[in-house]
Amino acid sequence: MGEAVQVFQLQHPLLGCVNGTDGDVMAFRGIQYATLENRLAQAVMKDTYPKVIDATKYGPISPNPPGSFQLEMKLMQQTLPNPDYLVSSDTEALNLNIWVPKGQDGQLLQNLPVYVFIHGGGFISGSGNSPHYDLTRLVRLSAEMETPIIGVTVKLGLLGLFTSQELRNAGFKANNQLRDQRTAFQWLKKHIEGFGGDPENITASGESTGGVCTGLHLLSQEPLFNRAYLTGGSPLLMQVAGPEEHENHYKQVIEALGLATATPDERIFALLGTPYDELLTRVPMNIAYRPMLDGDVVPFAMNHANVQDKESKIPGRQWLNGLGSSLAILAAFKKSNIAKKFPQTMRARLGDNAATERLLAAYDADPSKDDETVFAGFLRFSTDIGYYAATCSFAQGWAPITHTFAFNEPNPWPGMFQGHATHVFDIAMLFQNFQTDLPAAQVEAGRQMAADLFLFVHGRPPWVTADKGTMVYGPSVDGPVRNVVSDGLPEEAGRRRAIIDASDAITIDEIAATHAAFMASA
Repeated sequence: MGEAVQVFQLQHPLLGCVNGTDGDVMAFRGIQYATLENRLAQAVMKDTYPKVIDATKYGPISPNPPGSFQLEMKLMQQTLPNPDYLVSSDTEALNLNIWVPKGQDGQLLQNLPVYVFIHGGGFISGSGNSPHYDLTRLVRLSAEMETPIIGVTVKLGLLGLFTSQELRNAGFKANNQLRDQRTAFQWLKKHIEGFGGDPENITASGESTGGVCTGLHLLSQEPLFNRAYLTGGSPLLMQVAGPEEHENHYKQVIEALGLATATPDERIFALLGTPYDELLTRVPMNIAYRPMLDGDVVPFAMNHANVQDKESKIPGRQWLNGLGSSLAILAAFKKSNIAKKFPQTMRARLGDNAATERLLAAYDADPSKDDETVFAGFLRFSTDIGYYAATCSFAQGWAPITHTFAFNEPNPWPGMFQGHATHVFDIAMLFQNFQTDLPAAQVEAGRQMAADLFLFVHGRPPWVTADKGTMVYGPSVDGPVRNVVSDGLPEEAGRRRAIIDASDAITIDEIAATHAAFMASA
């Protein structure tokens, strides 16, 4: 971002003069949508701006644990230039980036559908400013294919899910990360028309934990968007936590900061005033932050039963017009002594019965086998319960508006996941930011994925609904592979039915709870 840029000056009816970068795709970066009184405060939508808004460069990001960007690249087994332009702030990071295709007359196109992307990162890391989430190429391609869209990315925050009864008693609400995102959608509803977007035609999209957040916004009574596109994550992948879990997290943080004997006021003063770099180095990074069942933003937990139930009270059923959901491979690391621990947990939680034994056999969960073999089976089990079963549940309960797809494209880059469809690789192909590093067949496959996304964002069916078939992408080797497999989500889509078949005797929610218990175990 250090080179000279050509400025496009937009006269926005509400914001006034907004300076962005010019080109066939115009970018308006770092626009602040909300303010924070302090790092634990609830977001307040911003309504006053300077006479001229400088949106030519990225705004601050939420502070990330050290090495977060490099870790994400390592998981992808690829590299992009290190984003040294990123500056972090714990109170000024509620900003968004908007990419807009330019019309033939050099001006903004009007009434365009809007695509909003929420990145993943385990709820604690990542940034929409990272180079692999740049939407320039995706938006440019949408215009070339005559299905133009506006692309928007929003932020997550490290302390957005940090809560306790002590903090709530002091007026600090739970689930601020979700509240931040809701405020961003409300800001877009109010302001996106001035950028050429249609405020009544918004698609929310999330990857990994961004998909978890997107799905949880279906619990909002207020319609926040019109369609949802979930890739590699949903509320069924990672259940919301109860207050007890958050109390344990709070205790860990307080002890790490040496505040165990301090008064509540002293603790809150320290949490608000301790330099953020110090927090990042002293607070344990292995705390598994999750949204909380707070009776407000998250009034109840979404589970397989209520997602499958066509009569359930999930508010989004009343206002969502379209749902896209994908399957991918989950890479988890819990190998030590897994040959003993995994089947032990399964039998203890699900019972010593024929259905449990069929599940164990399907995933090579046998104490007589080595850890490597059982670990590989556990990864398949994690994938199937986290993605496949979740997609099946949405397909069953939301079939008339749901389009499902299976991502079977193998990661081509050297590393332990080479040759396998992996977490985040779907976004790498879709956003078109690794074109020079992909085989030609996968470049074209990525363009086809994007073309289907554009149709979905425009409200047109990209393929049949989930009750009639599933789109399968890949593996593209000699050429791009894209075909619809009929009859829902069968094995022809490259998926295993062991969990679905076992649900006649054991509920999918019981199986999901068993997986969560094993992941949380020592």
